[in-house]
Amino acid sequence: ANPERFAAEAERFRDLDPTYVRGFIFGLTQAGREDRKFSSWGPILNLCQWAVEQPREISGRQEANLANDPHWGWARADVARLLSVGFEGKAAELPVDYRKLAWSVLIPLTQDPSPTREEETRHGGSSMDPATMSINTTRGEAMHAVVRYGLWVRRHFEKEADAKQRLARGFDEMPEVREVLDYHLDIAKDPSLAIRSVYGQWFPWLVLLDARWARDNVPRIFQPDDGACDAWSAAWEAYVTFSDAYDQVLDLLGEEYRRAIERMETSTKAASHLADPNGRLAQHLMVFYWRGKLRLHDRGNLLDRFYERAGDALRGAAIDFVGRSLGPPDKVPEAILGRLRQLWEWRLEAALAAQPAESHATELIAFGWWLVSAKFEDAWAMNQLLTTLRLVPRTDPAHQVVKRLAELSSKMPREAVECLKLIIEGDIEGWAVSIWREHARALLENALRCSDPEARAAAEDVVHQLGARGYFEFRDLLRAKLS
Repeated sequence: ANPERFAAEAERFRDLDPTYVRGFIFGLTQAGREDRKFSSWGPILNLCQWAVEQPREISGRQEANLANDPHWGWARADVARLLSVGFEGKAAELPVDYRKLAWSVLIPLTQDPSPTREEETRHGGSSMDPATMSINTTRGEAMHAVVRYGLWVRRHFEKEADAKQRLARGFDEMPEVREVLDYHLDIAKDPSLAIRSVYGQWFPWLVLLDARWARDNVPRIFQPDDGACDAWSAAWEAYVTFSDAYDQVLDLLGEEYRRAIERMETSTKAASHLADPNGRLAQHLMVFYWRGKLRLHDRGNLLDRFYERAGDALRGAAIDFVGRSLGPPDKVPEAILGRLRQLWEWRLEAALAAQPAESHATELIAFGWWLVSAKFEDAWAMNQLLTTLRLVPRTDPAHQVVKRLAELSSKMPREAVECLKLIIEGDIEGWAVSIWREHARALLENALRCSDPEARAAAEDVVHQLGARGYFEFRDLLRAKLS
C-alpha cells in the first residue's frame, strides 16, 4: 500500500482507542524503515501530538485484556520510533520546517515513566541488558530520538551558507537538546540504566554535535559505580558495543578504556544480549594500534596492560580480528603492516616463552587469518606460521590456510610441506583433511616436482602419513613421481 495515502489521513485516527492509533503509527514507522516515501508530516505530527497528550493510564482497562492496549504507553513508544524514522534522512525524512512541532511531540515522551527502576530490576539482569531495555521502553526510545533529532538539525545546518559557524556553536544552536541531555544525566533525576546506555551508545555522535559538551560530561556519562548502581557498565558496554573506534573519542575516553581493561573479568557478558564488550574492547584497541594512536611498550600503555590482563581467548580474538580486517583486497599502507608485524612478533615471543605454549593456543591459531590475507611478505608470513604450528599444530581458517600454502608451495615447497604435515598432525579427529584435500594435493604435487630433495622427501612422507589415516587417494602422486 502507498503510505502517503494513509499519512494524509492521519488525523482521522484521533479519538480512537490507543490500540488502533498505535497500529497506524507502527505501519508508518515500518514504511519509513523500508525507505518508502511519505511526506504528509503535518497530519502525522498533529495525530502524534494528540496521542502524547492523552492520559497515559486508561481507567478500568485491564492489563490482561489482550484485545486492546492496556494504556497509551505502547502508542507513545511507537510515536518516538516514528519520529526517529523521520529524523534519519531517508525517503520519509521530516522537513526541517517541522522542527518546533516535532520537538513539542518528542519532549513529553522524554518524561514517560517507563522504564522505572522496578521494571529494570524485574526485566533486566540476565534477561535484558540496559541497551536492549532502552529500545523496549518509551523514555528509552524517546532519548534515542533526541540524539537523532540533534543529528537531523545538524544535517540541515550543513546546507546553510553559515554552516561552519552554526556547527561550531554546537548545542548553542539547539539548546533544547542540551537541556534534555543535561536533565537525564542527573542520576538523581533519572537513575535508569537504560537511559545511561543511550548516552554511551551515542557518545561519538554527541562528540560530533558538541565536542565541548561531550568532553565536559564524560565523568557524568561514564559515572563510576557506587556499588548499587552499575551506571558505568551500562554506558560503557553500550558505547563499546555499538560504536566504532574513533581517534577523537579515544582522546576523550582514554581513562575509560583503562578502566574497562582493569574490569575485564567483571564484564556483564553473561547477562547481556549484546556482543561481548571485552571482545569489542579488543577490537577498538587493535584499530587504535594499527592507526598509530597506541604504541607498544609506552609507559602506562593501554595495549600492554590489555595483554597483561587478557586471557588466551581474548588475546586470540584480537589477533583474529586483525587478520579478518586485512582480508579485503584494498592495499594496506606499509606503516600499518609494519606495526602489525611488530605486534605479532611480540605476541609470538610471549608464546615461545610460555609454559606450556598451549596457554597461547587461541592466539597462535588465529595467525592463519594473517597468512591468508596475503598482505605480508610471503617469506615472513610463512616463517611465522611455521613457528606457530610447531608450538600448536592447529590453525584457522584451516581450509583457506592450506589453499594459501598451496599457492606458496611453488616458491617455498619445503616450508609449505612442513606446515601441511603439522596441520595434519593437529587434526586429532581425523576428518579435516577431507575439507581441504584438493589444496593439499596441489601443494604436494608442487613439492614432489620441485628441485629441492628435502622438500620432495618431506612430501613423500606426508603422502604416507595421509595414507596411514585412510586417505589413499594421494598415493597416485608417488606413482606419478616414479613414472
